[in-house]
Amino acid sequence: MSKKDGSDVVDFIERVNSLKPPRPLTDGLELDQPDSVRVKTAIQEVDRQGYSILRDFLSEQELSDVRDRMAPIFELTGNRNAKDSRGSHRKGYYGVQTVHVHNLFAKTRAVDDVATNPLLLLIIEGVLGPLFQLSVATAMCPDPGVDPQGFHQDDGHYPLPRPRPPFIANTLIAIDDFTESNGATRLVPGSHRWTHPVNQDEEFVIAEMPAGSLLVFDGALWHAGGGNSSDDKRRRSINFNFNLSWLRQQENQYVGIPRHVWLSLPEKLQRLLGFQKVNFLYGSVDYTDPLVYFKEHSDS
Repeated sequence: MSKKDGSDVVDFIERVNSLKPPRPLTDGLELDQPDSVRVKTAIQEVDRQGYSILRDFLSEQELSDVRDRMAPIFELTGNRNAKDSRGSHRKGYYGVQTVHVHNLFAKTRAVDDVATNPLLLLIIEGVLGPLFQLSVATAMCPDPGVDPQGFHQDDGHYPLPRPRPPFIANTLIAIDDFTESNGATRLVPGSHRWTHPVNQDEEFVIAEMPAGSLLVFDGALWHAGGGNSSDDKRRRSINFNFNLSWLRQQENQYVGIPRHVWLSLPEKLQRLLGFQKVNFLYGSVDYTDPLVYFKEHSDS
């Protein structure tokens, strides 16, 4: 059995000794006073009632750009009958339901800047704390005739007892106006603190908001997409779902995004999507920052 080369041992020791926590994803982000107040208010509302709505999250120009660049993606959405070949259905989902488009960062660059918007990231940090990542990015487009969803919780896949701290902060960015008739999201205020199973008979509020708005909510909040009873109004939105970075992401970003796409992304987005250590060690590779290791071995 051969001994390690002395330089390898020294290199290993240096890597171990240099371990330190990563810089927060919000490091260096600054907001003006009005936006700082909006962030603080949103965090307080999510804590108190489970959700918050921020109007004018996207400027008119940003909204126009996203609409144009996302048009091919939204054309991939569709509808399905929620019943399978045996006539059964997923609990809480009946009739005609929307087919979403997942894995957005492998398909388009249209929302890269939106995902790393300082206002958004600082709100998510306020809800989840500094250790968070983007779990899944989805395009949604309920067409006329789509039926309402059943109430559900987005953090229900993590099998830990309630009550518990927030595991997920979910967001919807309205690309069209959200109205009652086109199926704006239904929310049950305060339900993020409840410990009993979801039922479908609770009173709810409707998250009506103009295009360009941001809806952010605790993943424990009971919510559901509404039915689109309009004649000709689609309801397009971008869904960014964030979770604590020590939990498994809903979608496997490392496999879903091709290597050449990963290498083309801005560093903040790379780290937001998972190439980031948790505390000193978790997520590292051979005691090395995962993003550094990935780039160094990109040709191997």
